Amino acid sequence: MHLRARLLTATTVGLVACAPAPSAMTTPPTTAAPTTAAATPAARPALDTTVDDQGDADSDSDSDGDRDGDDGAPDPEGIGIGGGEAAKETHVGFDAAPRMIRARVEVTIDKVAPTGLNFFAIQVDFDNGTWAHGGLQDVDGPDHGRVRQVNWGGLVDRGGGNDDYDQMNDTADLEKIQNPPEGQHLGPYAWENGTTYQLTIERGDAVTLPAGKYHLMPDHPAIRIRHARHLWAWHFTARPVGGGAPFEATLYDGADAFTGFMVWNEAGYGSTATQQHAVWSEASYTALGADDDATPTSWSRF
Repeated sequence: MHLRARLLTATTVGLVACAPAPSAMTTPPTTAAPTTAAATPAARPALDTTVDDQGDADSDSDSDGDRDGDDGAPDPEGIGIGGGEAAKETHVGFDAAPRMIRARVEVTIDKVAPTGLNFFAIQVDFDNGTWAHGGLQDVDGPDHGRVRQVNWGGLVDRGGGNDDYDQMNDTADLEKIQNPPEGQHLGPYAWENGTTYQLTIERGDAVTLPAGKYHLMPDHPAIRIRHARHLWAWHFTARPVGGGAPFEATLYDGADAFTGFMVWNEAGYGSTATQQHAVWSEASYTALGADDDATPTSWSRF
């Protein structure tokens, strides 16, 4: 399992449809208003995906700097990623069913970098060569301020990392995936350090998107699609475990299941992995055709 995502910051906003609503949708999720933030750098600097040897003395990990020990069975106290952990990797993949329709995890973020990108997400790899990630972001905003928001979106896998973004083919990709509109693909959400959030990706109804003009990205030209597309609704929810307002969004994908899921912290645009720390816990999934949730049998860092 490897990273199939390039991070979407405050102004690389969601993929927007300009056509009539789907013919078989569930009740639309609450839509947050678009956020305003500083422009994304034109050049894409390399992302910091490892933690350096110095760690971070401010983290609340145990005395040996490793909250959760070696890879293996999920630790009930959670899996720590970021500064202060002995493990340098920033991604954790879970061993689960071969085809799934729901994945869920809890995250508590206790430290973020004061500048650049902070992104804490769950990601699924669909069975049609696409992926989607959803999570909490803290990013550079206007007038040297900070913006807190949620990102839910995906692309076609062309090898992972920058390649998935650099090699986008609007016409071809829209046959497989339709991202949410602005406000759902990227929308403001005042999440808080130290609060535990449950992040859920789950399949909804089969839908038909009618012919019309669609955008792969808001700043891309509209593409006229002359036929209906038969896709599945995939919902993302970020919800405080202790109660409070959720963030909900929906994208559409041709896949009826995903084959793997992972969680990760990401840094870039001036931030580093050692300046971040989060604890991931309570991972679960629902296999295609199953009635109940299950717990991953093991996990591994990468």
